[in-house]
Amino acid sequence: MMKARSAIVLFLVLVMGSYSYAADKNLKLTTVPGQGTLGQQIQFVLNAYGMWQPPLVSATIQISNGSSIVAKGNMRIEGMNAYYDYVIPADQKVGNWNYICVVKDSASRFNTVRKKAYFTVQAAATGPDPGGDLVEAPISAHNVITKYDGPMTCVACHQEEADDMLDSLHMKWSGPTPDLTNTNGEEIGKGDKGINTFCTYAVSSKGACYSCHVRADGNAPHPPEAKDVDCMMCHNDVYMRKFTPDPNSALTVTNILGQLKTYVFGKVDAEGNYLSEPDFAKMPAGTTMVNLARTVHLPTNKSCLRCHATAGGGDWTKRGDMGLNSAQATVDQDFHLAKDGANLTCASCHSAPNHKIGGRGIDLRATEAAAPKCQDCHSAAPHSNATLNSHAQGQVSCQVCHIREYAKGGATEMSRDWRTPVWNQAFCSGQGGFVGEEVKETMVKPEYVWFDGTSSVYNVGETIEPDVRGIYPMAKANGAPFDGKSRIVPIKRHFSVMPLHESGKIIPPVIMWMFMTGNFDLAVQKGMEDQGMTGSYQLVETDAEMMITHGVDPKSKAPSCAECHNSTGSTPDGTGMIPFEALGYHEMPAKVSSCTLCHSSKSSSSWQSMHSTHKSKNVSCSSCHSPAPTGLVKPTSTLCSSCHGQKSWSSSSGHSKHIKQKIACATCHTFT
Repeated sequence: MMKARSAIVLFLVLVMGSYSYAADKNLKLTTVPGQGTLGQQIQFVLNAYGMWQPPLVSATIQISNGSSIVAKGNMRIEGMNAYYDYVIPADQKVGNWNYICVVKDSASRFNTVRKKAYFTVQAAATGPDPGGDLVEAPISAHNVITKYDGPMTCVACHQEEADDMLDSLHMKWSGPTPDLTNTNGEEIGKGDKGINTFCTYAVSSKGACYSCHVRADGNAPHPPEAKDVDCMMCHNDVYMRKFTPDPNSALTVTNILGQLKTYVFGKVDAEGNYLSEPDFAKMPAGTTMVNLARTVHLPTNKSCLRCHATAGGGDWTKRGDMGLNSAQATVDQDFHLAKDGANLTCASCHSAPNHKIGGRGIDLRATEAAAPKCQDCHSAAPHSNATLNSHAQGQVSCQVCHIREYAKGGATEMSRDWRTPVWNQAFCSGQGGFVGEEVKETMVKPEYVWFDGTSSVYNVGETIEPDVRGIYPMAKANGAPFDGKSRIVPIKRHFSVMPLHESGKIIPPVIMWMFMTGNFDLAVQKGMEDQGMTGSYQLVETDAEMMITHGVDPKSKAPSCAECHNSTGSTPDGTGMIPFEALGYHEMPAKVSSCTLCHSSKSSSSWQSMHSTHKSKNVSCSSCHSPAPTGLVKPTSTLCSSCHGQKSWSSSSGHSKHIKQKIACATCHTFT
């Protein structure tokens, strides 16, 4: 009888295991651009995530105009992604279309997944502003708008707001840097000395990186003016714009495939201003700028995500904890943003007094407003359990327990290698371009570091040294265990290769030459010319630490005690969520383990009991969690009298009293 039960259980395990394996495979389908236009090309992008057996061996697509099939074929496979380029015939009908993708991997069973997605096809614009009836403005005062004269239409009534915006990080792409320890607080940022491990040097992109910038004239060399504040970028989700193409800017290059290709850039006036205009081809048919101006609104999640979700060159690419679909996040993807979760907006945490946005990650430079804190909404003791509250009030950030994974709604880029060029049709305003080889992942477990709120972020012109790993850190959190101000935070670590000049400085590439040609060396050489540099360089491995703070899980997913700690108090790294040894928790003198550093040997007790007893007596963490002292800061003959009258020293009682009074160990001891 027992054998029969075992067989049944084994059968159920096999069946359920196989079913779970198939169900855990999923597809993310998107189009670039998000809305198709008759006569124009659209790219279908497929990302396979979950329990697939790489590589993909087959990916097919079938496109329908809603009533009949208009195209079908094989998709171009690149790792776990697949692409299909399609020019929508000009004589097709507009409206809701759909496409079906069927994907197979190399697994022998349950290796086929089929998914359907929808997109909209619109007619090509027939003029700069097709006019039409005026809509009723939700804000009655806006009914006076009957003509659109660019940003000045808004500034006419909102001069104060425009002035605030002119002094904002979003307009200037630079700001004060009080939390950057490798500066003196001067104003710098992405538009001034900024360089990163993704698209490197934004100001060398010939406008490609300015498409999200709220400044209507791109990043012109002179300070912004009120007419440059493109209010629509944040205050109307329908609005789309483009830089005015300049046929006279056409540049023909030979790329690494030996192909001749001509690129057209945005028009720039004598003062360096880019000229921008509404992109009616990407807005619903019949859209007018007057009606957009009449229907402005406070920023929504979609408003913020239109730029922040696609940073780094693609949806979910850069941050890893947000994407375009975060605007409709599920509870598991982001409890804070989910409609059936907390139903918050970006502005709920990132308030914008005077158009200054609070919040700065490890890899960002400027700080223009106070960072949001969990305690702004939650109490300092948010749990009903005292032990859990001690974590929240101590050195563990809320994000550690409440964001167990990132890239939950799409694949995020973990590394980029410019030595291997990969064609991406969406780059260079849809003209296509070469980017570095990207490694993307979904459902990624964070790394953990100490963070005291300050960081070191590389700026153009500085020298840089490798760390103990031989890697050059482009962005690194400052912090140390038990210093009284640092907390453990989850991070995404992004790797790349960067050109290091013989002087020890990172060379900012003229990255557009890489996009156009696929030749990164050419982009670096152009960068050296721009910076007045001569000599040699080498490509070195770099990384950047990026704080993960969006994508909070439902509280039911918070880890149990046993997921982080075992019963010994010295949980080996790799057996739980947190790498305690790497974070310095297990670094302590032998006398601490034997309980003889401060008093005579005690009878053994569980580490939980010992830990709770010391915390209840207000013994500081650093009293135990520190390296062994190497000496005294002064001779014993004068050490005690430095703080009080001459005292007789008792190693059993005097030491204990000092620790109970939370006298820092370094007051008396050296640790070199």
